[in-house]
Parts: sequence; structure tokens; C-alpha cells
Amino acid sequence: MKKWNSTYALLGIAVMLCLSPLLLQAQKRADVTGIVKNGTTGQALWGVSVTVKNATNNFSASVQTDTNGVFNFNRLPSGAGYSFSFSYIGFENQTLSGYNLKPGADFSLLVELKSREQRISEVVVVGYGSMRKKDLTGSISQLKTARLEKESPRSVQDLLRSGVPGLNVGQNTSAKGGGDLQIRGQRSLNASNDPLIVLDGVIFFGELSEINPQDIEHFDVLKDASAAAIYGAKSANGVVIITTKKGTTDKPAIRFSANTGIATQGRKREVYDAQGYLNYRSDLFNSTTRWATPAKYTRPTEANLAKYGITMADWRAYDALTGDPDDIWLRRIGLFDKERQNYANGKTYDWFDGSFQKGLQQDYNVSFSGRNKDVLNYYLSLGYLNNESIVVGDKYRAYRVNMKLDGKINKWMHTGVNINFQDRSDGNFAVDWGGQIINNSPFALPFDENGKLDPYPMGASVSQGTNSAFSNQYKKLEKGYTVLNTTLYQTIKLPFKITYQLNFSPRMQWFYNRYHESSQNPLWSDNGKVVRENTKNFDWQIDNVISWDYTFAQKHNVKVTLLQNAEEHQSWNESVTARDFSPTDALGFHNIGAANPLKTTISSNDQRSTGDALMARVFYSYNNKYMLTASVRRDGYSAFGVSNPRATFPALAFAWNFADENFFHWKPMSTGKLRLSWGMNGNRSIGIYQALSNLTTGAGRYAYVQPNGTVYDLSQLYVDRMANYDLKWEATSSWNIGLDFGFLNNRITGNMEVYYMPTTDLLMNQSLPDFTGFSTVTTNLGEVVNRGFELGLTSLNMQRKNFEWSTTLGFFFNRNEVRHLYYTYEDVLNADGKVVGSKEISDISNGWFIGQDISTIWNYRVLGIWQESERDQAARYGEIPGDVKVQDVNNDGKYTNADKQFLGSTTPRFRWTLRNDFTLFRNFDFSFNIYSNWGHKQASTDYLNNFGAGTDRTNSYVRKYWTPENPSDKYARLNSTNVQNITPPRIIDKTYIRLDNVSVSYSLPANIARRMDMSQFKIYAGVRNVAVWAKEWEYWDPETTSLMPRYYTVGLTATF
Repeated sequence: MKKWNSTYALLGIAVMLCLSPLLLQAQKRADVTGIVKNGTTGQALWGVSVTVKNATNNFSASVQTDTNGVFNFNRLPSGAGYSFSFSYIGFENQTLSGYNLKPGADFSLLVELKSREQRISEVVVVGYGSMRKKDLTGSISQLKTARLEKESPRSVQDLLRSGVPGLNVGQNTSAKGGGDLQIRGQRSLNASNDPLIVLDGVIFFGELSEINPQDIEHFDVLKDASAAAIYGAKSANGVVIITTKKGTTDKPAIRFSANTGIATQGRKREVYDAQGYLNYRSDLFNSTTRWATPAKYTRPTEANLAKYGITMADWRAYDALTGDPDDIWLRRIGLFDKERQNYANGKTYDWFDGSFQKGLQQDYNVSFSGRNKDVLNYYLSLGYLNNESIVVGDKYRAYRVNMKLDGKINKWMHTGVNINFQDRSDGNFAVDWGGQIINNSPFALPFDENGKLDPYPMGASVSQGTNSAFSNQYKKLEKGYTVLNTTLYQTIKLPFKITYQLNFSPRMQWFYNRYHESSQNPLWSDNGKVVRENTKNFDWQIDNVISWDYTFAQKHNVKVTLLQNAEEHQSWNESVTARDFSPTDALGFHNIGAANPLKTTISSNDQRSTGDALMARVFYSYNNKYMLTASVRRDGYSAFGVSNPRATFPALAFAWNFADENFFHWKPMSTGKLRLSWGMNGNRSIGIYQALSNLTTGAGRYAYVQPNGTVYDLSQLYVDRMANYDLKWEATSSWNIGLDFGFLNNRITGNMEVYYMPTTDLLMNQSLPDFTGFSTVTTNLGEVVNRGFELGLTSLNMQRKNFEWSTTLGFFFNRNEVRHLYYTYEDVLNADGKVVGSKEISDISNGWFIGQDISTIWNYRVLGIWQESERDQAARYGEIPGDVKVQDVNNDGKYTNADKQFLGSTTPRFRWTLRNDFTLFRNFDFSFNIYSNWGHKQASTDYLNNFGAGTDRTNSYVRKYWTPENPSDKYARLNSTNVQNITPPRIIDKTYIRLDNVSVSYSLPANIARRMDMSQFKIYAGVRNVAVWAKEWEYWDPETTSLMPRYYTVGLTATF
């Protein structure tokens, strides 16, 4: 018995020894259980994807929640560095990280996912404060930039171009980049139509190029008057609020980004090569002489002469020229000695390729940011930009610094500073590409026989020939800006939930322009010329803001904002232009004293303007369903007349969250809000002394002889402008109806807007009678109306474990109409000549017509081209086949204003944008953006082909033209007749679709990035202006009507 007991004991010990590693391993593992709920309703979510990762041991696993919202991970390896990620359609993705699983211990999680409905509750900047999207009563669109950074934006405008309904972003194709902004169409005829820019809560008076797009967190675009009315006299054209980044992590973060690329030709217009140029010249001369002297300007080959039934002797007999037939032909079509010599030697030059290049683009940025809990928040960035455009010599360089500090002094006070600095160089000499590629023949060379630049590529007697590179070598330019924008602010929390904030924003700008034309240039007769100019601008503004936010009985929320603002703008300009240097101008603008004093002019111009404002805004919300916002602003500005130095701009808006009503039971609609608003804004964008008379010295001098015989030269002094003490703001009132909506748990969200905006008291130049001594006076006249529709949609189309696809769509149109101009009327007569009424007179000289679009086209209607069968009909108008056929409305055989018609508008009838973003395997991102303008027209005279054929020694873009052998009905013959001194344009539809941007990026998996001591590493590549499709436009780019570069970029971003 003892033997068996000993045996069992030994066997048990052996089994325990064998199982002990497994038991120890089991003790090193842990179980994780959790529940996922809807953060809004508390309901359990079924089918949520849950992924656990451990960056230390590279462990990863995924499960889904059951019908009770429960998920389980069993026997996970113990250790630190665990993260849990949750994703579910209709909800925001969420990641919980930094967990340490202890051996043998169970671990549980309770997770609440935020519904995508909360997009409607995200915070939006509304001016002097912020609000939840759900509480908005005005028309405001927000654009976040996080997804756009991989597209290598060259400017702030590149970010905005991705699509805000109602916002039109223009193009600037220079090395500097950028473009104009316009919100909801053109309101003013003479004043600016640019929107107001607000940077980090303070009105920004600088250029958008001063802001680094890499520093921007998001945009808020205020479009209707109720939203923008808090900015009063500055906001008639809408407001773009820019919010820059700040520290977001407790641990200091260093972020470095670098992207580089090249700018190349996009859509271009071909110029004739050497052979095409000769054919074109021949056809040009033949177009007017083919009936009298057939083939005179045709190259004299046997085949060519046979077509016209003439011999070489017949061809020579047309004139007294002798020598080689080819040389005679070249002289007949106007080629000069240099050209004929180069033709004989087989030498040609492509002026198109010589004017353009592949421009290098470089953009480097580094930022340092973080926060110390609630005590200190900091962000510092440095950027360097160095760009070349596609035009040879066009360069732009800028250094940019942005710093934001916000510190909490105690429980009731915090203070901060925002500093934006830029130093940029605009000094460059781009070649005159427009002149060179047309005014020079392919047989004109830029270099002479000694390899030096030739100032006269086609000969000294040819005025059209140009070689801008020759003159540029004798020029020197130093030109640029140094800008410092600063905002100092302090916030104090007072009793009863009242907050007081003080903002003081000084801005300094220094501009310098130093230019030298050397006396070594044999083409210039000034013996050296220098311009030296300096301008200093100093602006400041101060805001005192009091706000109160209080909720009564958990249902009544009131927000009150009060503002007092003051501002001043000053500038000092001095300029010297000096000529005729002696003994030398070798030092250029460094030694102006060497110039002839009698040929030196000095000028100066100092300016100052001031403004002030008071504003009050009240927001009331009941039970988060019914919202009311009322505001009033009183503005003053020194530029207006003494009778109207101030104006008042009120606004009122109402919103109703009808989807939250108990009676609303349509389940597919998760969000629904109606908005109605009205408000008034002003436009003060005129010259700061426009309301005053102006004394000027003029250019002439008068001799004054004293009694003793001494003679003095006295400058003129006279009044050149009439004062208008009643001058006041343009005023825009706006009605806006909006609908915000969300479907399928806000998987689809969007808004619709309908607006009506009349602008009255337009700032106009009214003509004056001659006896006043003035031609015009600036006054308030006229009315323009804008109305339109906007639609914005955002959808999460698909969300899977390794794939996500979202789409953003924008559609909008705007119609404007000139209602009144100068309120001058003329009689309306019937067929019998009797007065039957009156109508307001339009302004034909400026192209403004009562009842028409501001940008309407009023001109002759072209019916086509006269053909051989219509020779007799063409002769009635003094024309021949190949000339333009114009509609004679009254059939009187003359072309007058009575024959002109309204033929369309240069403003697009509607615009749309489409953006798609894809995420694959959580590490790859792909996106593309398309935008389109439809229905606008362009009046082009290019098809006329009517230019001189004699000494006009220009090349040409490759063009289509009428010939008897090719009787086009769209293009006239070369050198077509213009008998009645009219230039009827052809109206071309400029509808186009542009694939604006395609980008792809790859983010390194987080666990690999951490091994490299990085929190994020991303590489990306993209193409901007990928392609454009135009309906009828055949020339340069349909949007710019000129150059439009294509940009290829690659880059990386690393965060440490």
C-alpha cells in the first residue's frame, strides 16, 4: 500500500512539473469584456467592430459586439501598451489607449460612441464667440483642414477650393499663388466685393499669403447677413473666419512636413512652328489677293503652281523681284533679312518653350506644440516657401512664423498672445511670354552669332520683335514685404457667469521697392534710372468683449455678447525716381546722389483713417428646439461724409429643431432644423478720402517774377475732386431660409439655403455738368439684387473594417440684376412717336443695363461666315466670302447699337463641387476633388482673324480659318474685312469641368511609428489641376483664359 502511495505521489509530482509551464502561462494572460452603447440614447449597439492592438508585442485581434452590445477578448497576453478601437456606421470612430493588462486579472470596459449626429453639435466660430452647430440660426459653413493637408496646399485659397457652397475661389497662376474670394455673387459695382477675413477672432487686414495653410485648423464661412451682421460695415460681402492650430497633447509634439514638386504646363495653346508659320503667312496674304494674283504668295513648287494653272514665269511676273524663287517667296510673305538667312541655314527657335519652364516648388514647415493641462497651451511654427512658376523668371519666396501662447494665471484669469510674422520677396523679372511667343518669328533667334542675347531678334527695324531676356539682364530689383501681426488678449471670469475679454491687435507692415535700369543697356537713353520706394503701414484695433451665458430651469439658455471696437490705420510712403547718373550708375539704387538733380523726382503720401463700433447680440434657446438670435451694430468710419459718419446694422434670426419634436416620427430623418433670418450689412471699401475735396499740385509749373527780377518756378495747386458730405455706406439687406438635415443616423447630412439680397446706396461715380469744373463725384446711387440657392451634402457611403468612403457635394447658383443706376429716365415712344411711358437709362459705357446681369454681354449676334454662294448679300455690307455675317436686326444695311442684343453673361449660371475620400486598410488614404462652372459665356474676337498683313510681323497661335477649299462657318478668313468699324465677338460657352486634385497618402502603422520614436509618419503624393474638360472653349484654360499650371508634388509628415 505504501508502494502505491509513493508511486501516485511521484506520478503527481511529474504531472505537475509537466503542466507548470502551461499554468504559469495561463497566469500571464488576461480576459477583457466590454459593452458598447449609444452615447446619446444609452442603447446597446450590435455589430460594432472592436480591434485590440499592442504596440509592444505587435499583437492584434478583432471581434464584433453581440445583440447586447457585449464583446469579449479571452486570454490576451498580459502587459502594457494596449489600445481598443471601435467603429460603427453612423457613429464617430473611437480609440482608447494606454491600458495595462495584469496577469490573471479580468478587465472590463464601458464604451459610449458619439453619434455622427454630433456633427450638428460641433462647435462653430460665429464671431466674438462660438456656438454648437445645432444652435446656429444663420447660414454658416465649416471646413476642416485635417484631410486636406496631404494635398500640399500652396495657399489658403487652395484649402477653400475643396468646396464651400456659395464661395467662389479664383485662381492666381503666378509663383505666389492664391486667388480672389467671393461669397454669393457680386454685390457692388465700384467698391470691393472681397469678403472680410477674421483670423483667430480678430479682423485681419493683411493678405491671405501671410497665413501659412499648414497652420490652419478650420474655416467658418459666414454667408448670410444675420451671421455676418456682427461685423457691420465690413461684412456686406460675407466673412471668412480662420482658426489656426493650438496645442492638443499634454506631451510636447514636434511636427515636421516637407513637400516638393514641379509646376508644368496644363492646358496650353499651340503656336505655329517654322513650317506652320510659313503656311500661315502664305494663306494670310493669299486671303485678299487670290482672285487678282493667284498663287503669288504660295511657295513656287510645280505642284503648287499647277493647282492654280500658272507657270513659274507667270509667278515671277507678279513683281520685279529677282533671285532664288524661295527667297522671292519669303520676301513676298514679309520675312526680313535675318529670318531669310536663318531659313537658308536651317535655324529656328521655339519661343514658346523658351518662355516656359518646369518650376520647382518647395514648402517646409516645422511646429512645436503642446499643453500643460489647463495651465498653458502653446503652438509655434516656422515655414519656408520657395516657388517658381512655369514662366521663366517668375519666383516667390517667403518665411513665415506663427506663435500662439495661452496661459492660465489663476481660476478667473488667463492671458495669451498670437503672433504672425512673414518676410516675403516679390522681386523677380518674369519674361514677357505673351509678347515673345507671338511677336517673334520661329526664324528669329534670341542669340546673335557671338552667343550674346540679341535685342532685335528679327532686325532693328521690326518694332514687334521682342526679347525680354535682353533687357532683364540690365535690371536689378529688390522688392518685398515684412509683416508682423500681433494679438494680445486677456480673459477674466466675473461673477454671475460673465466673461470679459480684451483684444489688442497691432499690425506693422514694411514695404520696400528698389529698382535699377543700368546705363549699359544700349536701348535705354536715361543714362541709368533708379526707383527707391519705402512704405510703412501701422494698424491697430482694440476689442472689449463682454459675454454672459446662463441656463435657467435646464431649458432656457441665454447668451449675451457686447462689443466695443476702435481701430486706426496709418501709412507713410516716400518714393524717389532718379535718372542721368554721373560719372557712373554702377552702384545703382545704393547711390542716388550720383543722379542729375534736375531729373530726380521726389514724392510722398501719408494717409490715416479711423473707425469704431458698438455691437450687441442676444441668443435665446428653449429646450434646444427653438432658437432666436438678435443683434445690432453701430459703425463709424472716417472715410464717409460728415453728415453720415455712422450707420446701424441690425439682424434677426430664428431656428427650429423640428426633428426633436415629440410629434415627429419619421425614423430615417435623424436631424432636421429650419432657419429664417434677416439682416443688414455695410460695405465701406472705398478710398479713405473719397468724401472730401482733394488739393493736388499737378505736374506743371508756373514762373513767378518778383519785383527785383528774381524768377521762381511755382507748382500748381488746385482742387481735383468735389466733396460729398452725404456719402455713406453701401447697404445690403438679406433674407435667408435654410434647412439643415441628417438621415440614417446622420450618415447623410447637409443643408439647403435660399437667399435674396438687395444692395442699395451703391458707391457710384456720378457724371457732373462741365460748368462744375469736375467730371464726376462719388455718391450713393443705384441698386443691385442677388438671389440664389445652395445645397451641401456629406455622406458616409461605406464603412467596413478595412475600407471607408465618404463624399462631399456642393451645388449653388447666384443670379444678380441691376435694378437702378443713376435714376435718370428717358421717354418711351410708341410706333406713332407718342410718349407712352419712361424707363431708366442704362450705362452703356460701363456695360451696366437696367434689368440685366452685372456681367451681361451686349453685342452684335454673329450668324456665321459669308460663303461663296452669299457673295451678293455680303456685298451689301461691304464684305466678301470669308468675312463675318452679323445679324442686322432692323435690316437697314448698317450695324449700329440698335442691332446689339443681350447674348448671355460671363458669370456662371451654376457651380458644383464633388469630393470623395477613401481609407483603405486604415493606412492608405485616397481622395479626388472635382469642381465645375456651367453656363457662362465669353465674348471672343479671336475667330475674326482680321489683323494687318504688311509690316505686322507677328507669329500666331495655331488657328482655324476660312478658305474656299475649307469653307468654315465658325472662323473668318485671314485678314478678314471690317468695313463698318465693328468687331463683333463670337459668343463661346465656357462651361468646364476640372479634376482639380488627386492625392494618395500612406500612414505608417502606429506600432511601427512608435518604435521609431514617432507618433505619426505619413508620406503623400498628389497632382493639382489634373485635367479640364471644356464644352466649347478652345484656347487657354477656360477658367483663367490664360495659363493654368499643373502641379506634381510629393511630401512627408512626421510627428515626434
